[in-house]
Amino acid sequence: MIFAGMLTLASCNGGNKQTDNVETSQCDVDTEMVELYEMDDELVLNGNVVCDETCLCKVFVPCTGRVTDLKVEVGDKVSRGQLLAVIKSEGAADYRKSISDADAEIRMAERWFAMQQDLRGSGMASDKDVEEARERVMTAHAERLRLNDVASINGFGDGANASLMAPISGYVICKRIYNNSYVSDDNNDEAAIEIADLRKVWVIADVYESDIAKIRAGAPVSVTTMAYPNETSYGKIDKVYSVLDRESKTMKVRVGLDNPDGKLKPGIFASVHVNLSQEGVRMTAVSAKAVIFWSGKDYVMVQTDENRYERREVSVAHTSSDRSFISSGLTAGEKVVTRNALLFFNASVNE
Repeated sequence: MIFAGMLTLASCNGGNKQTDNVETSQCDVDTEMVELYEMDDELVLNGNVVCDETCLCKVFVPCTGRVTDLKVEVGDKVSRGQLLAVIKSEGAADYRKSISDADAEIRMAERWFAMQQDLRGSGMASDKDVEEARERVMTAHAERLRLNDVASINGFGDGANASLMAPISGYVICKRIYNNSYVSDDNNDEAAIEIADLRKVWVIADVYESDIAKIRAGAPVSVTTMAYPNETSYGKIDKVYSVLDRESKTMKVRVGLDNPDGKLKPGIFASVHVNLSQEGVRMTAVSAKAVIFWSGKDYVMVQTDENRYERREVSVAHTSSDRSFISSGLTAGEKVVTRNALLFFNASVNE
């Protein structure tokens, strides 16, 4: 003990023989009180930003024909009602003929109805004849309205053209048609253009099998990205896909995020930090910089007197970004070294 008292922090003054206890007045030192904190645990998942499918619209070509005027490319911003492409189509031409036939039928039905009314006044037509003529007029107008609906759905315009219009405002994220390409029944199974409103996005993350028990719907999360490392988005797990991928043995979870400025783009890599804290669970904790890992074990330097410190082994249950939770080795109220802790530790062990 006399010899230990003569040592004055060998790491500060160059000595090479140390003990478990050190005494110093020559090195700057900061300490902090060991306190009880609510358990702060998290799980970090890897994921990618994808479109919110509730804000995604797929535009199909309504007929066979040739693409003659494609106006957008992938990545373009479009507004609702904007013209995307024009299709020269025999189907559109047939539709125009149907419109002409419907208009002609309306004219004929109205003339026949007027004639039956006149004939009834002279006793040459019955009420039944007049009623049948009226129904013919109503049927002709109903068919014309149906054709108008068809035109609205399919984008049929004047002549032999079908127009593809943007159903929502957003960004073109996929395009499968090209100018002068021909769309047939054989290659028209997929959407020609996909538009996404990126004001809301999803982050799809992978959970390893060993961590599945820790995940629950509704758990709060924070999301960071490689593209914007200094910015954090906050949300919660809104869906757990309770099926494991056979090859990767991972389960997917979904996080919905607001994206008002559109920075989070589909395909961006994201880190999802899941808060696993349990309300009411408290544990002794110290600053993470107070813990020293050496030879497979964790240690802290505990202040035992005004200028005396001892090395003590501890068990670390969890380390968050700035705090280590200690399951054994420390009690609340003790003081540990936070500044120059490694120097004190080196002075307490034999090199």
